[in-house]
Amino acid sequence: MIDKILLITKPAGVLMFAFIMAFVYASGQNKPAEIFEKNCSICHKISTEKLIGPGLAGITQRRDKAWIVKFVRSSKTLIESGDKIAVQVFNENNKIPMPEHMFLSEADVNGLIDYIANYKTPVKKALTVNASKKDGFSREEIQRGERMFYGLIPFEKGTLNCVLCHNTVSSDTLNWNPSAYELAQAWLEKDGTNLYDVMATPTSQKMTIAHGDVKLNEQEIYLISAFLSEVGKTGLVKEKTFPVRLLVFLLFGALMALALIDLFFVHRIRYKAIHVFILIIGISVHSVMAVQESQRLGRTKDYSPDQPIKFSHKIHAGQNKTDCKYCHSSVTFSKSAGIPSSNLCLNCHGVVKSGTRSGKFEINKIYRAEKTGQSIQWIRIHKLPDHAFFNHGQHANVGKVACQTCHGKVEAMNVMKQYSELSMGWCVNCHRKTNVNFENNHYYDSYKKLHDDLKSGKIDKVTVNKIGGIDCMKCHY
Repeated sequence: MIDKILLITKPAGVLMFAFIMAFVYASGQNKPAEIFEKNCSICHKISTEKLIGPGLAGITQRRDKAWIVKFVRSSKTLIESGDKIAVQVFNENNKIPMPEHMFLSEADVNGLIDYIANYKTPVKKALTVNASKKDGFSREEIQRGERMFYGLIPFEKGTLNCVLCHNTVSSDTLNWNPSAYELAQAWLEKDGTNLYDVMATPTSQKMTIAHGDVKLNEQEIYLISAFLSEVGKTGLVKEKTFPVRLLVFLLFGALMALALIDLFFVHRIRYKAIHVFILIIGISVHSVMAVQESQRLGRTKDYSPDQPIKFSHKIHAGQNKTDCKYCHSSVTFSKSAGIPSSNLCLNCHGVVKSGTRSGKFEINKIYRAEKTGQSIQWIRIHKLPDHAFFNHGQHANVGKVACQTCHGKVEAMNVMKQYSELSMGWCVNCHRKTNVNFENNHYYDSYKKLHDDLKSGKIDKVTVNKIGGIDCMKCHY
């Protein structure tokens, strides 16, 4: 699997990956702009600039239209037939074959050619507002921008409720769209997102569909910017949870206190059995809650923090079948499984620049990290106490333990969470019942007595605890 993924980093692999993506998205495409966005923009620009393939500006002047149709649909056929122009183009572009596009009809390709021939680079209008302003907005501008963001004030060309996609309140539910705070951070940072360009001309198909025909004018973008400048300072509104367990604890504490006061001082309740009953129930509830909270101390099962990039293991490890060891490359020989650098992410995302559900916003964070030289600040989820020793290489490599054993079905998780308790009892129980594969594993050659016992039939299996897996010094050194 790693070899397959590494293939993407090679030029031919890039184009093959582009072909696969094009095939997936081609179904139902009729608009030339959509066809170009999904199938051509990975390798070509409608300009004189060379990307992976040559720039397409003036292509109809350099090549016959009928020839272009044949080349787009099957460049390989033309090259193998000995077509001089096709061979020339192939050689001029480092002999990188253009992917087959037989799934596009001749009408689709002709429409695409007309789209390229008539394409005009959008001309930026001179702004009449201060586009560089990122601070110092008036209270009135911030409030008006907030009302627009919440859809309380309609825009000039229609109503658009921004909070339907871009939440302003923190949530434990994954929202593929960037929050208002993330939008603010992307805009406020040095050389950040140009809101005027992005909101006036959507940069991805996802954003184009979401915004529809509602185009914001300069003044409206200015007011939205004013609101985002405030959100960038204050952050998202924190969602408060209702403290049920605390209230139950306090309620029974109050009942016990009232029972004791009445028993010794007030004497309003005639039957002492009621006092005893309340005290027994209250002490039981407090004891159970004290034990539960003590057991949970230091344990963070189901912990799933918001990460700096909305990375889905379900898409990468599940749908795309990316091998865990490709990203976590040190898992077989190191104590830590390792976190991939932005360079490694760009092996794939140098080609895949737009997500199906998140558009370009999340992937652009990788490019910004690479540009600034700052590492992506991923938040660690699985962490043992400092006094406990754990080695990934010993378990994943020598012990052949599957990642899912400890981390759960990662390939089914959009948001990564702590699956196991990671308590001492959980580790010890695993060591007591997990069999060690002694056969064809030279790491265990030194355990001669256990090998002899297995051969003689004295024992039929070796569990981890029999090789010191529950010795204190194994984990607490």
